[in-house]
Amino acid sequence: MKRAFTLLEVVISITIFMILLLFLYKVLDQTKLSNTQFKTKEIDIKSTNQLSNIFLEDILEKTTKITFKIDNDKNTQITFKTSNTYHNPFYTYVTYLISSNDKLIRMESKDKFLFQDTPIEFYDNAFIDILLEDIEYFEVVSNDTNYTIVIKQKNRDRLIFSAYEFL
Repeated sequence: MKRAFTLLEVVISITIFMILLLFLYKVLDQTKLSNTQFKTKEIDIKSTNQLSNIFLEDILEKTTKITFKIDNDKNTQITFKTSNTYHNPFYTYVTYLISSNDKLIRMESKDKFLFQDTPIEFYDNAFIDILLEDIEYFEVVSNDTNYTIVIKQKNRDRLIFSAYEFL
């Protein structure tokens, strides 16, 4: 007499195996989703920290008073001289402003940026870095030695940076 599995036992074992495979697939899918979210959050944090470092270094190493101006969209435009240069050590003027296409720009130049009165030759001696895109508003508030920088991007949380200057 031969010993074999019955049809019912085979069906039950296949069902149990398929349930285990389904759980394993869900775990793998959830792990991939978690890794994607983690990478996105990591990139956001690195970008925010890099932006914070740029603001802090520029303000800490500034050599002149910061000039504030409000544009037509109620965004702050700031200009000052700093020893914190990235492109050319002789380009000591730094300007932060929002461009017409809603980008936060850091402009490093040899001469002071004069907003609407800037000649076209100015851009021959300037480096323009795009720091962020899709900006709703950019505001810099100052009280003596404290500078608060507020940035709001479309569909994102507001970013707030604080920088203190040494006397």
